[in-house]
Amino acid sequence: MPPPLPVAAPCVGCTGPTYLKGFIGAANPTVGGIHSELFETNDFEVFHKDIKSSTLFGVGIGYEFNTWLRFDVTGEYRGKSLFIAQDRFPGGNGSFSRASNAADGTFPPGTNEYTADIESWVGLANAYIDLGTYFCITPYIGGGVGFASVSVLGLKDVNVQNSSVFYGADNTETNFAWAVHGGLAYEVNPSVTVDLSYRYTDLGDARSGRVTAFDGSSSYRSLEIEDINSHDLMLGMRWKLGHQPVAPMPVAFR
Repeated sequence: MPPPLPVAAPCVGCTGPTYLKGFIGAANPTVGGIHSELFETNDFEVFHKDIKSSTLFGVGIGYEFNTWLRFDVTGEYRGKSLFIAQDRFPGGNGSFSRASNAADGTFPPGTNEYTADIESWVGLANAYIDLGTYFCITPYIGGGVGFASVSVLGLKDVNVQNSSVFYGADNTETNFAWAVHGGLAYEVNPSVTVDLSYRYTDLGDARSGRVTAFDGSSSYRSLEIEDINSHDLMLGMRWKLGHQPVAPMPVAFR
């Protein structure tokens, strides 16, 4: 009788519950508002505020509790993106005068044009619910909480009408952050899963350091950038740890 030939057996328990992940994506932030102490001295109207899109990338480690519930911890870097905003004010009297033309402290109307770089690091602890597998694709939803460290770099405040330029010191604020997720996962093989997802992320507020006139004649405390949220699109990959080779099953010839 010839020796039995090895035949692949079904893969049972080939992977462990722990996985590593990596992801890259596009961050699309929005700004709720801006504010400074100057807004208390006159009737400021903000008519534009925006943070441009940027890339993000991160890594994480997770654990599959069962077939429908999993957890992971992620850390990510969100690249520098341009912040721009404009406001205007009618002028008048005030205790703070950026471009006073009169001894009584009155100041003329004007506009401010703000630019800066926004850079951030985000860490989240996440939980996901897998909603079943259909045609090899698993939809899921999830949520996360953690922190966001948001930096305002190189702020410049230009008032053309009053020939005024102010520069802000760099500053970093660390805030509570939270996120909600939704996505689709495709299992390439028992060890590798490709993941396409959307995430809404709340990063909190940011602010510059002290903002000082180019000639040092005056300054104000900071420019606050309020309610930074982001609509993030991400492509990721998960690698399950503990993959074992398939054991052969002997088959005898009669």
